[in-house]
Amino acid sequence: MKKDLTMAQYGWLFAAVICVALVISFRPHTTERVIRITGLVLQLLGICMVFLGISKMRALFELPSFASKTKALLSRFHVLRRHVVNYDDGVSTGGLVFGGRGEEYTRHGPGANLTNEARLEALEKNVTLVDKRISQTRKEIDGELQKTAAALKREEDTRKAEEKAIRERLKATGVGSVHISLIGASWLAVGLILSTAAIEIAELLK
Repeated sequence: MKKDLTMAQYGWLFAAVICVALVISFRPHTTERVIRITGLVLQLLGICMVFLGISKMRALFELPSFASKTKALLSRFHVLRRHVVNYDDGVSTGGLVFGGRGEEYTRHGPGANLTNEARLEALEKNVTLVDKRISQTRKEIDGELQKTAAALKREEDTRKAEEKAIRERLKATGVGSVHISLIGASWLAVGLILSTAAIEIAELLK
């Protein structure tokens, strides 16, 4: 399993490379050519470290890598690749489907017999049906409320997870990627100084 180096390990790596470069460059009777080559190697290492830090930062935020971006860029200028589109005669039709939910309600009437007993019986039946409708509507409303509450809870959990992931990425960026780039920039600066001042350093060491 691949594991990134800790800050302390990066610090030791930075110090070790700098010490090796300074020991090689400031030995007695070191030639200008050796100092210049040491500075050049240190610059190349610095560029690689800066590139590594940027790549890690892009990976943390799930951005496409440099390799994939380069491949996509080259594919745009690939003149040998041709796209052939075949058209056939035909007519495509689209249809619209209307969906709905229908409910059928019944109502009891007194019928042909218009006596008070018949009317009272029909009224009682209608009241019972209305009560059933109210109970059914209440159940449907409760079900929709529960679904809405569950959806809001899932969205809240998703947002919390995303915020936690973003915090972890920012923390990893501050701990790893930025420090890697700073180490690379430091190596690049020291290597540039050694390469530029190689003649003067060689004169001092004679």
